[in-house]
Amino acid sequence: MDKHPFLYNIRHRLSFFRDTFDMIIQNAHTLTVRWEISEETMRLAEAVLFEKTQDMIKELRIVIKRKGIEAVRMKRTTYDKGEWTIGQAAGDAVYRAEYRIVNSMNVTLKLAGTEDIYLAENGVSDINSFQVEGGHTRWEKQFSAYTCYGRGEKER
Repeated sequence: MDKHPFLYNIRHRLSFFRDTFDMIIQNAHTLTVRWEISEETMRLAEAVLFEKTQDMIKELRIVIKRKGIEAVRMKRTTYDKGEWTIGQAAGDAVYRAEYRIVNSMNVTLKLAGTEDIYLAENGVSDINSFQVEGGHTRWEKQFSAYTCYGRGEKER
């Protein structure tokens, strides 16, 4: 056994292989998260979580802290490389992003994360005011169980 463990391992804060994970401020209201997770890192995640990465859930998380309140916004993705742009981000808040992978046993492994980034006051005060640019709302999320789409009881 080596006396000096390998510095760059899957749980180390520094980048592993060619991984990149950044969150940048585009303008006063917009944040962008960019990521590229290498195949080598995904293979290590498979070894740790005992599942193929294509069978696991990959999610991006943005943690917001503003005036003592903390909120988390999550987005599931199937990609190891991509970009997520968020508009109408609340100002006077601290943001942090994470890339996590979750197996079928609901065990989570954080593969990448950013340092805290402060977004100055911008007139947006609601921490739930995120607008995902280019996002499409799925009909399942808009469906209401209380709406009668067919014939009602009185018509039968």
